Amino acid sequence: MDDSISIARQLHTANLFYLTPRLLAGVFDLEIAQAYDLLQQLTARGLVMGVEKGKYLLVGLEPERVLGNPLFIANQLAFPSYISYWSALHFHGLTEQVPHTVFVATTRKKRPVEFQGHRFRYVTVKPSKFFGYQREVIGDLPVMVADLEKSLIDSLDQSRYAGGIAEVAHALAVAGPDLDVDLLIDYAIRMDDRSLASRLGFLLERLGIQTTGLPVSTSPILLDPRSPATGGIDSRWQIRGNLLAYQLQREGIG
Repeated sequence: MDDSISIARQLHTANLFYLTPRLLAGVFDLEIAQAYDLLQQLTARGLVMGVEKGKYLLVGLEPERVLGNPLFIANQLAFPSYISYWSALHFHGLTEQVPHTVFVATTRKKRPVEFQGHRFRYVTVKPSKFFGYQREVIGDLPVMVADLEKSLIDSLDQSRYAGGIAEVAHALAVAGPDLDVDLLIDYAIRMDDRSLASRLGFLLERLGIQTTGLPVSTSPILLDPRSPATGGIDSRWQIRGNLLAYQLQREGIG
């Protein structure tokens, strides 16, 4: 077999920057044990770097291309998965805040990962909520990312992973002109969560966006589930507006 540098070049040419023993065995027609040995050789030469057990990155030829792309790394470490929540809001230009954690939606349970100064947080979702993502090219590497509408829906679903409901409201206001409202509503209905749909309808109405077909919560719920139960109740959406009016206005909602 070619030496380590030649192997690294072949992997680089094939755009294989995330490696596992099984993948390497398939590429070079090796036994799994041989693939592990090869990865150890490549690691010793500084050509690959281990992230987790059995998961490696090709870094020797263009280290910054990979190590400088935390979205790619986070996405590769769990399958299936896609970048969402605060990270997707930032990707789509819906927030000025730069989250220090990369948030990833996945159907599997996975503990947080810390690697090279980056923190990856994996949010387990039901398979029925795992949709609305697409392949993006970030730094010349493929990354699965929630589309604009799904990034908002996921963030409404679990706002604690998106900077809180005020940050999500701000993102919704920023997205306004670019929103596919019909798709946004379709996504909300597919999530099968009346509380989420009520919050969405409440916020869209305050943006002057008309909505039809959204289900409504059967009992009053808090706009911000993490804040005290203050404020009046919007009877149409069954939302207790426990964010102060000035907070919503500050985020472009009012």
